[in-house]
Amino acid sequence: MAGGEEQKEEKKDEKKVHKSSDADALIAFMKKHYDDRVKEVRDFDEFYHAIYELIEMFCESRGQLQYRIPSKEELKKQYEKAHPWGSGNLTPEQFEKIATGILRMDSFTFGKAAVDILVVLFGVPVCALLTKRIIPGLKAISDDIVIPAATSGAVVYLAKSNKL
Repeated sequence: MAGGEEQKEEKKDEKKVHKSSDADALIAFMKKHYDDRVKEVRDFDEFYHAIYELIEMFCESRGQLQYRIPSKEELKKQYEKAHPWGSGNLTPEQFEKIATGILRMDSFTFGKAAVDILVVLFGVPVCALLTKRIIPGLKAISDDIVIPAATSGAVVYLAKSNKL
């Protein structure tokens, strides 16, 4: 094979390994937070939880709506509270008690992008409606036209800015 063909083959293989910039960004994020999340890990359970925490932090930093994973200590506290003797299998009632203990409204987070989407999708039509009512001469335009047009404009803006 010629030198150029070998380079093309290597590039194809690299693309198979790293399919997206998101994966690269996640890997870089994990490397950055190695010292505070992974360095002190002693066993697989701790490693597993550290990876989940890192992915949670990554998603939150990118502005995605997500469920916040409970800390290991919080989960253990709820487990011991619902299953005090620690012997035998969990009953469905005990599992439900644990789930209700760890799943609260503050378990869900809105990232910056989710807030931006909500503000634009709901804020633009409201502002358009208020503007229509305040500025003289615009009262002739029907609300049935203004609100859908403003909403459509907001969706186009979000799509063009890659926020959707």
